[in-house]
Amino acid sequence: MIPTIENRLKVVFRFGNTKHMLGVRIWGDRWSFHELHELLSECWDCENGDMSRAEGCSYIGVISYFSYEVRHAFMGDRLVLLDGKPVKEWSDGMFQLFEKEMKRFEVGIELTWPHMLFIMASWWECLRHQDCPMRVMDIMREFTENIEHLLQQRSKTQYPKIEPYLHGAIYAANPYLMHFMEHINYEYLRWSTFSRVSLSTLADEMICAAYGTYQYDGYMSTLKKHAKKLDCPIEELRAQVDDSVYDVEL
Repeated sequence: MIPTIENRLKVVFRFGNTKHMLGVRIWGDRWSFHELHELLSECWDCENGDMSRAEGCSYIGVISYFSYEVRHAFMGDRLVLLDGKPVKEWSDGMFQLFEKEMKRFEVGIELTWPHMLFIMASWWECLRHQDCPMRVMDIMREFTENIEHLLQQRSKTQYPKIEPYLHGAIYAANPYLMHFMEHINYEYLRWSTFSRVSLSTLADEMICAAYGTYQYDGYMSTLKKHAKKLDCPIEELRAQVDDSVYDVEL
């Protein structure tokens, strides 16, 4: 676990690797997650029910997914600790305690590494398109720094291979970014069914997100082929994956 960094808004998060190193856990008090969600909503209408399929398939859809997870975290629908111990079962008494004694609770979310990297790329892409308060930049920088520390802790020698995907190598202007994220995430989790996934393996899968690479062009061709076969726009395609891959404990 890396040291907690506190930003100017007194919104405090701590970051850690998941049990099997397949992703990141982000912890904070309820107020911190609530403020993060409000900040996201202040800049982008992330949970607009009228979002088009095209928007949902782009970076807007990815940042909306992040906003959704943040909202459910402060509601207590993801990871919850009471006095440092996991809350596994909810009762009426526990719900009342959750509302009355917020300081005793810590909430969190768990994201795979591909999801986290795509979220950060989408977050920066959003910032390039919107006029947002400066405090957004402060929090984004702190997220980036914490993620860097975690990945470096995993492997200092392999970190240079994954670093570009935290600093611009992901082509976030890709109109089908959501499809690419889920494709890479599926392949990444599939590796975990055979052995522990290294940063080098993660970096190899992330190449598909870099514009102009053989992997990027290949998957884009696959999407176009299936869209033509089904006579529908690419954003309306739905991936068919093995559900067991998503049962992997992070």
